[in-house]
Amino acid sequence: MGDSTEFTGVKADRTVIEEGTYDATVAGFSDLKQGGFGDPYVLWLFHPDGYPDDFEVAGATSVTAGATAKGMEWARRILGKSTATDMKWGRDLKEKRPIINWGPPELTGKPCRIVVEKNYDEDEERHRNRVVNVLPPEKTEAEKSLKEDEGDFDNLDF
Repeated sequence: MGDSTEFTGVKADRTVIEEGTYDATVAGFSDLKQGGFGDPYVLWLFHPDGYPDDFEVAGATSVTAGATAKGMEWARRILGKSTATDMKWGRDLKEKRPIINWGPPELTGKPCRIVVEKNYDEDEERHRNRVVNVLPPEKTEAEKSLKEDEGDFDNLDF
């Protein structure tokens, strides 16, 4: 190989962000994929605010239309039909939530907040991000009051 050009191989240095909650936009969805049990699923692609346009993080959900399906609840939160922030996807809800149509036409380009985890992939020997929860674009009243309570706690004298 007589020239001094460095061989770099496959680009494995994808940007990885720290764990946390980020304002984001729904960037799109993958094509349908088949899960290990034959259930179809899709990757939701999100663009966190303040990152380059080509940077995305992903989270996976089934495409089940059930009222308590994770994808259904994520869509309701993005579209303003649910103010929940939990990760139970409505299984313990006392009130009914609507079953809505969701997919690229309804959600692409919509604002939301995403909860991102940072995990180490031993097979690939690198860190990866994964979206584990999607929240309404604006903080809910419960989140605001919790933050106020935390602020009061920080200022207590012991």
